[in-house]
Amino acid sequence: MPTQPPRFRPRGWKAPEPWLTSKGKSRQARGYDAVHDGLRKQVLIEEPYCRECILKGVVPPRRTEIADHIKPKAEGGPNERWNYQGLCGQHSKAKTSKESARARWRARSE
Repeated sequence: MPTQPPRFRPRGWKAPEPWLTSKGKSRQARGYDAVHDGLRKQVLIEEPYCRECILKGVVPPRRTEIADHIKPKAEGGPNERWNYQGLCGQHSKAKTSKESARARWRARSE
């Protein structure tokens, strides 16, 4: 019968923390409710191509996959249409990584 080998962890190792802004709350508790779902659908219809691709001159621009908050909810961004933009997966990942780094930096300095 096969067994799993032991996991060796260096001294002082801790399991990774969940994403700092979510703190274990549900998506509804974080403000992603029916209003957000409606605005997301509206953004995907109104902006079929990625806003960043258009601004950076990517030819042809990639399709919008994500309705992104321009000012993140974690930083006080509202659930209003003007605060949403359509982004492709690549630009969304890049923006999210910058926002996550900013959140980690703020958490360290507090």
